[in-house]
Amino acid sequence: MAVPEAYMTMVSRLFPGHAAAVKRLADDSERFQSMCEDYGLAAETLSSLEIRNLPQDVERMREYRVLVRDLERDLAEVLQVSGSKADPKNG
Repeated sequence: MAVPEAYMTMVSRLFPGHAAAVKRLADDSERFQSMCEDYGLAAETLSSLEIRNLPQDVERMREYRVLVRDLERDLAEVLQVSGSKADPKNG
């Protein structure tokens, strides 16, 4: 599975200082690749919804915020298990 480079960059920026671990896991783990792609797609969708900022999208934005937060937590857990301590946005 080839994950778009933009999604890998998003995950690397989410976990500053852990770019090497992100790269290694992306090279070695299809599960991590899938998680990165899911995160990238969800983050992009949330961003688009927030830019549009339409009243009918309020509930959908809430749902995507929860999804993005959950994916960030899941990515952090995988990085932690792999031996790279990580907190989203705090490295």
